[in-house]
Amino acid sequence: MKETDKLRELEQRIDELEQQLEHFEKFHSDHLNENDVRVVVDKILMEKKIASQEEIDSKIYQSHLQLIKWIIGTGISIGAAILGMFQFF
Repeated sequence: MKETDKLRELEQRIDELEQQLEHFEKFHSDHLNENDVRVVVDKILMEKKIASQEEIDSKIYQSHLQLIKWIIGTGISIGAAILGMFQFF
């Protein structure tokens, strides 16, 4: 009898923990959706009218181009460094 009582108690605790976990997951997913960085930045820009959507898109495009150039340049530099190391051997 004692073992079955312990088993029931453990099952109840597991159920409670699962319910708490579901609650936490739901709370955090809602919280993250509301505070998405892009949404917050868009709200601030629209409220303050700092920049138009075209200017924002242009800056994002320029940033992407710079990132791509940097990645390509880094890849070429690493390739040159590796080839240089092979020449010594």
